Amino acid sequence: MAQPPKTPSAQAAEDDGELNLGDLLAQLLARKWLIFGFAVVGGLIGLFIGQLGPNEYRATSVVQIERRSSGVVLPQELIGNLLSGNEARGSSFATEIHVIRSRLILGPVVEELGLNARVEPVRAPIIGDLLARRSVPLLGSLLSDAYQRPGESLSLNRVRISEALQGQPISLRVTGPGRFEILASGLPPVAGQVGTLLTLGDDLQLQVTAMTAPAGREYRIFVEPLRSGVARLRAGLSVNERGGSGVVDFSFTSADTEFALIAANAVVESYRAQNLQRRSAEIDQSIDFIEGKIPETRRELDAATAALANYRQSEANLELSLGTQELLDQLVQIQSRLEELEFQEQQLAQRLTPNHPDYQALLAERARLETLRDDRRGDLQNVPAIEQELARLQEAVVSARELESQLVARVEQLRVLRASAVGNIRVLEPAEVGRLVGPNRSRPALGGFFGGLALGILLVIVLNFLRRGIEDAREVEELGLSVLGSVNKVPELVSAKSGGPMYALARHQPDNIAVEALRGLRTGMRFTLAAREAKTLMITSCAPADGKSFVSLNLAMVNAQLGTRVLLIDADLRRGKLGRNFGVSSKDNGLAQVLVGECDLVAAIHHDPKTGVDFMATGGRPPNPAELLESQSFADLLAYLSEQYDLIVVDAPPILAVTDAAIIGQKTDITLMLVRHLVTTKPELQSALKGLEIAGITPAGVIINQYDVAKSRYGQYGSRYGYHYGAYNYKYASDS
Repeated sequence: MAQPPKTPSAQAAEDDGELNLGDLLAQLLARKWLIFGFAVVGGLIGLFIGQLGPNEYRATSVVQIERRSSGVVLPQELIGNLLSGNEARGSSFATEIHVIRSRLILGPVVEELGLNARVEPVRAPIIGDLLARRSVPLLGSLLSDAYQRPGESLSLNRVRISEALQGQPISLRVTGPGRFEILASGLPPVAGQVGTLLTLGDDLQLQVTAMTAPAGREYRIFVEPLRSGVARLRAGLSVNERGGSGVVDFSFTSADTEFALIAANAVVESYRAQNLQRRSAEIDQSIDFIEGKIPETRRELDAATAALANYRQSEANLELSLGTQELLDQLVQIQSRLEELEFQEQQLAQRLTPNHPDYQALLAERARLETLRDDRRGDLQNVPAIEQELARLQEAVVSARELESQLVARVEQLRVLRASAVGNIRVLEPAEVGRLVGPNRSRPALGGFFGGLALGILLVIVLNFLRRGIEDAREVEELGLSVLGSVNKVPELVSAKSGGPMYALARHQPDNIAVEALRGLRTGMRFTLAAREAKTLMITSCAPADGKSFVSLNLAMVNAQLGTRVLLIDADLRRGKLGRNFGVSSKDNGLAQVLVGECDLVAAIHHDPKTGVDFMATGGRPPNPAELLESQSFADLLAYLSEQYDLIVVDAPPILAVTDAAIIGQKTDITLMLVRHLVTTKPELQSALKGLEIAGITPAGVIINQYDVAKSRYGQYGSRYGYHYGAYNYKYASDS
């Protein structure tokens, strides 16, 4: 099915939506070099920042941690609830990480490596790490001799200071080859040599073991509490398990590759030693516990043996019958088997859950034996009471003797285990190489480039948003006016005076692009003047310095170049200065004198032979310019001159400054409003149009003056409303 044609309003709305994206792209393209410059500067800043940080090296030791209980299995009747099933299963790996990073493990490493005492070289601000890593001859020669340079180092040993100096920096200054000087707060300077133990009473003791630095270098020595050293060691340590396999990476990151290797291996050794020490301590604790139970068990055995002997003696050495002895032997065997099952259950409880088939089978077997034991004890109820008591006493003696034997055997087993104790930590790969892992020096440059790019784009958008001056013809057309043309900005006129040679641009530089734009304006004006049968033209602006006099002067000249009779009148009786371009001073006769009848018209008009323009200056400054312009004499003058000339250009004062322009506009045929590109604001133009409207004047069009392509938000990509004439040259016929 064919789609219905779009209405003009719908098409316009669609075009507007596309225009906004196109406008934004045009604005960015117009400032592409500014945006690119921000991006390059941002990239260079990021590259510089990326070079500031020190190199980071990481050494990794691979360790296997076996997940097994650290507890020692004991019979239930000896330890009761001392070791529960949950405790026997051991802690999780997350708990182990906390143990590894604790002071228990890291404290011995700090003490072994002497990390609570550290040496820091004095480095230049900001670029200190860069200067210590790279040689910068020009920059290095400008900095203090105290700052560290590449390849310089200092090593300490046997550092000990008093508590009063802990945490305070101690300065070490190199005074010569192998010589240095120590400066500490509250202590006199002390000289020392490399390899010699330096002692200053009870306050300070240290030994410099190696020093590769020239005279003038300075270092800071800090001795901190153990907790501070542990904190710094913990900051560089990372512990990570490989996917629940029990294989763990002990990694240490430092700016010193050798220290990274030493620290990584030292932490592993400390953890392994502590783990082995913990297992040995648990075994010793178990041995002490069992050895404490053996005397008690022996006393129970002696008591049971004495009770049995006394009972036999009281009963005339009574012996059990064959049937009763057999039942007693069965009971003893069943009880021994039950004790063995209890031991096995404690072992299974460390590895299996109660729902496991093996665990359930053990429980079923124990229940069967307990039932069998109860049955055999029930059978004993059928024998005589004397034999029952004898059987009970003999069972107590045998059970006590078996328990004593188990305890003695377990002590011997634990002693063997302690002698051959092995921790659950195995080092698979010790740290041997420190790899360079950072910093990423290209990332700041890349981030700076894109950050500068974003900042440049944002700056262009914000500047264009804050810009209140009229940008192009669209903003003028929104007010119901048409733009007759745009006059390009002439950089040479920024500092030129109104009477300078450059001001009459059509006379001195006829091939200038601004003059060519005025020729285009002249063509459009000819149709407007012809359609209205008009000869008098007033040009005004919103405010001073918008360039209306420049446009009036050069527009009159380019019109005269066609051979038409053109008269330029400077009607700004208050501040008019166009006479300077024709060699006419403010004291000469002009418009004011003609209006008051002090001189005739011929004396007030000056002819420019090069351009063919006739000019009437303001003359002497009158005290009542508005009254003169509003007089009938001025209207009669324009009417008379219209018969003598083909075009009369009247340069009027700014409409927002004085009322002269509104008065003049009532007496001329056509009024043109001039706005200055990016300077005249839309509210100013609206106010000016309101002032003209009150006087009954409707401008025939608008001229955009000093159009600056470089500063336009659209640049050369927004020139749809104008045309650039730079490719054309114009010469006077008389020059050829």
